[in-house]
Amino acid sequence: MEETRISVRSLGKVFPDGTRALQDVGFDIAAGDTFGCLGRNGAGKTTLVNLLTTLDTPTEGTASICGHDVVDGREEVRHRIGASLQQVALDELMTGREHLEFIGRLAGLGAAAGRAKADELVQLFGLEAAVDKMVAVCSGGTRRRLDLALALLRDPEVLFLDEPTTGLDPQNRRALWDWVRSFAADGGTVLLTTQYLEEADELADRVAVLDSGRMAVLDTPSALKAKAGGKQIQVRPVDRLERDRLIAEFGPMATLTHGGDVIVDATREGELLGALGRLGGLGVPQAALTVVEPTLEDVFVRLTGVSASAEADSPVASGLAAIGRSLATGTGRNERP
Repeated sequence: MEETRISVRSLGKVFPDGTRALQDVGFDIAAGDTFGCLGRNGAGKTTLVNLLTTLDTPTEGTASICGHDVVDGREEVRHRIGASLQQVALDELMTGREHLEFIGRLAGLGAAAGRAKADELVQLFGLEAAVDKMVAVCSGGTRRRLDLALALLRDPEVLFLDEPTTGLDPQNRRALWDWVRSFAADGGTVLLTTQYLEEADELADRVAVLDSGRMAVLDTPSALKAKAGGKQIQVRPVDRLERDRLIAEFGPMATLTHGGDVIVDATREGELLGALGRLGGLGVPQAALTVVEPTLEDVFVRLTGVSASAEADSPVASGLAAIGRSLATGTGRNERP
């Protein structure tokens, strides 16, 4: 039987000014699982992390980490978790090594054990060239890797990552993804919040989408894509004229990528062959066509009309509600499938 590391039941948070940040959120996460929490800015992702890491107190419901309540057993919880939060909290005038040694002492490690653990983490995150520099001169990617190293000093069973790759370049982002996979493969549990659906698609065993503090949908990435998306045809038009012709031909079935390609939605049964035939009739060569499976980003854009990483004042909130209506079924909502 799988060991449950995180258990959340009807969790809610109302701030003193009356603002409701979370309502009736519930799920379980097992050892070795990575759980992705998606939503636009203001959806409640960071509030959820703050409650589960004991930085704030819920006003409704319960949550436990490794069997310890996040309110009554907060000290036990803190001994079992690591957290890399949205805002990297580092002292600009300290070196990376000074940070590691300081946090090691706070974690109760002796001098020798602290140095050994620090050396291990420096090597793990490739910080050798930067660890003795002041944080003020380090890049954003180096700061994020140092923050992750600090989160691991206690050898946590559960790791919270709140939008960990925001601002990272593609190379550092991929490196962090590889590390998260390795941590989970070794039995670690990860709760990851992100605005990047590609990130959740790459890492998460299950995905929850928060909409205005409520859980709109909870399922595996593959199940979400199977329910809301089928085959797609990616067309590389030779010029703007052909692109406009394709959009006019396929109407709501067609969307544009950032690179100028046209994606033809062939979700429903029989549409793939029909769409390919129509493209052939328009004179589009086979070499310009690629049949692809949708990603979570494709699913999100199809249902909302916008990217998941759009600004908070975009119509993403109504789109998230559409995801809930379109994807939620009798199973998978607020429970482990």
